[in-house]
Amino acid sequence: MDLSLFYLPTWREGFSASRQAYYEELIASVKLADRLGWSRVMTTEHHFHYYGGAVPNPAVMMAAWARETKRIRLQASVSLVPLRHPLQVAEDYALVDQLSNGRFDMGVSRGFVPHEFAAFHVSQEESIGRMYEGLSVIEKFWEGEPFAHDGEYWNFDTVEPWPVPVQKKIPVWVAASNSRESFEAAGRAGYHLMMNQYPMSFDSLVEKFGWYKTAWTEAGHDPEGIKALVAFMAYIDDTEEKAVARARGPLQEHAGALYKLFQGDQWNRDYAADESVLMKMSDTGELIDTFRRRTLICTAEQAVERIAKYVDLGFTDIAIIPRYADLTMAEEQQTIERVTKEVMPALGFTPAAAAE
Repeated sequence: MDLSLFYLPTWREGFSASRQAYYEELIASVKLADRLGWSRVMTTEHHFHYYGGAVPNPAVMMAAWARETKRIRLQASVSLVPLRHPLQVAEDYALVDQLSNGRFDMGVSRGFVPHEFAAFHVSQEESIGRMYEGLSVIEKFWEGEPFAHDGEYWNFDTVEPWPVPVQKKIPVWVAASNSRESFEAAGRAGYHLMMNQYPMSFDSLVEKFGWYKTAWTEAGHDPEGIKALVAFMAYIDDTEEKAVARARGPLQEHAGALYKLFQGDQWNRDYAADESVLMKMSDTGELIDTFRRRTLICTAEQAVERIAKYVDLGFTDIAIIPRYADLTMAEEQQTIERVTKEVMPALGFTPAAAAE
């Protein structure tokens, strides 16, 4: 099993001394994960809002991380391919692969934020078609041979790929959350899968993962070749009570911002939101249920028990989201350290650096 550090880079006044300080703090934590032997670091793409908008182009951030790290893989999780010209995306990430000496993984999503599609004059109904057509262009570019493209959304005469990646074949991950179409398309195409637990129930996650695995197998892919990642909002402390007490406010704000964007309410400045946004995610009507069933906001021992369930389901990769809202770099790094030293060894997994 691989272990990833996942950022949904959300910054506003009060989250750190400044935006520049926030970026430097992310670099420091990425360097820590690199030293501790984590498999990869991932960051999302969002636009025109404090939810994720601190990194509007993951390639730029990963170019900085590439020069500060030695072994950790750098993953776009996600690149919003429907909103960009695929030739530009291909160039950006080929350069990241060069700067990192072949440590780049591609991750794509169809997107979900209405105001992003409106700003770029892209129809949200076209998102999955644009994503897969764009991805086909990107992968063709990375093969390194001149090619032309005549598609539904993009057309261009013959171009020569420049620069080309270091890797002969860049791993591709597809993020899916809601539609059955997204899970089945990823499985049929043979791409790796990314899921996030906290926006959905455990039962829903199991069902959707099943859609992907069935489509994968029915398309003739080797069942043993599946790679699937599940991400968790995380905060590790000595007791569950202390973990929940500290992370409840940050999780509430983060989930509230996500909910507002789904609703097209991007100008709402009620940052703290209210408890109802967390209660919507409870399967039992108890607030603690949200934390226990959808997060790793808990003790190290509880994290071990929870992660084991996903390993049993067939997930090959665990991603930890240790910084959100006003959680500090020190608190983030405490979670990174405790996951490395207390959680992973109890699961029988040793990070690469510790094994050397």
